[in-house]
Amino acid sequence: MNIDQLLLQSLQLLGLGMGSVFIILCLLIIIIQVIAKLVPEVESPTASAPLPTSAPANTQHIAAIQSAIHQYRRNRQTKS
Repeated sequence: MNIDQLLLQSLQLLGLGMGSVFIILCLLIIIIQVIAKLVPEVESPTASAPLPTSAPANTQHIAAIQSAIHQYRRNRQTKS
């Protein structure tokens, strides 16, 4: 085989490989679009109902977190 035949065969294999990948990806996109139209979107029930919270425990946690952040930032600034 000479170089011309090898080059032609490699281009044919390149076209076959890239063409098959392109066709498979197009089919995948079409299948996903069809499934998206057939299956209705379900809303999550937790998004509409607020979670019950206890105010004193949450405010204590928030205050503790804020204090820790403030101390961390203060310590970081003094070390710089």
